[in-house]
Amino acid sequence: MFNKILDEIKAEKLAAIRFQKTGHNKYRDRITVYMDGKILFERFCYGEAAGLVLSMWGNAAQPIAWQYDKCSHSQKNEAPKALDDCEQLSLMFDGKNDKWECTEKLKSDSKNGYSRIRVLLWK
Repeated sequence: MFNKILDEIKAEKLAAIRFQKTGHNKYRDRITVYMDGKILFERFCYGEAAGLVLSMWGNAAQPIAWQYDKCSHSQKNEAPKALDDCEQLSLMFDGKNDKWECTEKLKSDSKNGYSRIRVLLWK
């Protein structure tokens, strides 16, 4: 299912495409799919103490293979497990009606090891 996203990344010579869960939620969840098939799940809280609550890496296998052992957050099971649908850069996970909309197309993401040079050299 992630093939459509990976094809889009290759076609546009991007480092990644970032998606965010739509609607009113307790947290701001986002997923970034990278050019090499790695996925980053990030959760941010709202309010005065807004900030990153957790981040967890995985890969685009079905079900998604999250690296739970590197996550210190106690509610690890809240990360999406399986991509159900990918339609015009809108995602649906785990049979839920929550949509994940494309928020950014990243040419690079140096913070996570995807510099513009790495993206240009990647085949």
